[in-house]
Amino acid sequence: MMKLWEASTGKCLYTWEFPTAVKRVAWSEDDKQILCITEQRMGYQGAIRVFNINREDPSNQDAEPYSEFNPVGSKATVAAFSYDNDIIITGHESGKVAAFDVKAGEEVNSNQRAHLEPVTDLQMSSDRTYFITSSKDKSAKVCVNLPKEAKPRLIL
Repeated sequence: MMKLWEASTGKCLYTWEFPTAVKRVAWSEDDKQILCITEQRMGYQGAIRVFNINREDPSNQDAEPYSEFNPVGSKATVAAFSYDNDIIITGHESGKVAAFDVKAGEEVNSNQRAHLEPVTDLQMSSDRTYFITSSKDKSAKVCVNLPKEAKPRLIL
């Protein structure tokens, strides 16, 4: 499940239910959308779901996602919105880094061997034009976040 909280009071405003555990959440730049990655388990595919956030009435959210897609192959371990909110950047168990079109749910670019082991974290720059990934392979990579591009540019 994923919960929306009012931080100042600690009040739960809304709860989304899923058949498997939520492994990662991330807000869009404008706070109008939230994404979650759910676990691949018990016969359920891992999924990335994007929800529009009703900021006028936070306790009245859509139960159904705006977009939902299942990355093929290696499961997603981390994700974040790019600067325009039309692309989601993902890191995967195989070491892959990919870019997905939010509306279509299609992979638009990827580097299958960005890392040699699972991607453990992905952090966007403040302007979301580049990001850094870390991996169990003990490396971190800075990647340029150009439209429909997710290719490592520098190994740290």
